Amino acid sequence: METLAIEKMTYGIDALTHLDGKVVFVPYAAPGDRAKINIVEEKSDYLRAELCEIEEKSGDRQNPPCPNFPECGGCHWLHLNTETQLREKEEILNFILKPLNPAQVYPMEPLPARHYRNKMELKIAFNGDQVILGNFKYRSHEVVPLKGCIVQCRDNLKMLDQLDIFANKSENRSLMEKCETIIVRTLPPQQHCVFYLKEAPAESDLKAMQAFFDENESISRLEVQSSMGNHQTLLREKPLFSFMKKNWRVSTGSFFQNNIEGAEAILHTLVSIYHSQPQKGKFIDLYCGCGTQTFLLENLFEEVHGIECNQASFQDALAFQKTRTNSKIKFLCRKAETIFNSPVTKGVIAALHVNPPRTGLSQRVLKGLTGIKPRMITYLSCNPTTFRRDAKYIRSLGYQLEKIYSFDLFPGTFHMELLSLFVRA
Repeated sequence: METLAIEKMTYGIDALTHLDGKVVFVPYAAPGDRAKINIVEEKSDYLRAELCEIEEKSGDRQNPPCPNFPECGGCHWLHLNTETQLREKEEILNFILKPLNPAQVYPMEPLPARHYRNKMELKIAFNGDQVILGNFKYRSHEVVPLKGCIVQCRDNLKMLDQLDIFANKSENRSLMEKCETIIVRTLPPQQHCVFYLKEAPAESDLKAMQAFFDENESISRLEVQSSMGNHQTLLREKPLFSFMKKNWRVSTGSFFQNNIEGAEAILHTLVSIYHSQPQKGKFIDLYCGCGTQTFLLENLFEEVHGIECNQASFQDALAFQKTRTNSKIKFLCRKAETIFNSPVTKGVIAALHVNPPRTGLSQRVLKGLTGIKPRMITYLSCNPTTFRRDAKYIRSLGYQLEKIYSFDLFPGTFHMELLSLFVRA
């Protein structure tokens, strides 16, 4: 047992301190705590510890506002007050970005900390006769109930109550034992609910799903899926999701930001970046999703291409395009790596926008950039560490990192979103 002063947060769940010259990672500690810790793992260059007792409580602490914290693994920093979370994220980001020497880093934009999350992924567990719907506990597969969650939107929480009642009916027990995950996404007035099963459902299971759908009029789409495919799709006519003054179709398998207000803040910033730069030539949007940013920017360019390998997102983009007159976007359903040395990348490329997954840009995409050299690149990232790796490579191609915008898209967690602008020197 050691008593140490906690120094700062890391990009992750852990706080950081030092012992005998080694870094020590301590989950759920706060900067300014003086705490008793127990070393649970020793590596050559760092230690992992558990928090045993807080001898002196930091002024940065708060009583966690969620009854499920810290057992639920969905949030990581709810023991820190809102101002501390924002401060620590900015300090972490500045440390990560320092080697890139950006010309301008804007303060992180705060966003509402309660009921912002529009997507809910429920794991299933059993405790005797009780069916538990919730999240995995941190670093385990133990399921912790999600009731009382403060970050899920209220419509998702209402659906959680209905799902809890449904799951705990004795006649639905066999169905729940087949169920691996339930996903609910609410993009008002649309609400989608998908049951992912480990095996094909019985006829009685599908009848139970039909009854659940009939009883819950908030659901616009209910699907039952397994590795064998889609077994049931139930639809209820509702208006499309309204976002940025337009109506969008976002299918159950499509990507959309989990924070609607945060997504709007990001897209307004992205549009302002492009309006401030002279545009001629071609615009390529890699990983374009449903095409929200592609459509918002298309009138600034002579030629526009949207590249997306997810079939559901691709079809959603085409569906929205049919509602517009004179849209010139050419959408392609293919992997980003395949567009280089193709007609898409021929000619003058004014700008490239990328929004890759957390793993960042693949080596094939990065190498592809050497052959096209757009005048400017905007990069939306949900992982500052993979962004730093990619940004180093982009800078080596002769680009300057002009601007970094950051958004506290997921309060209560260590996650953040970055939007950057690279301009060819």
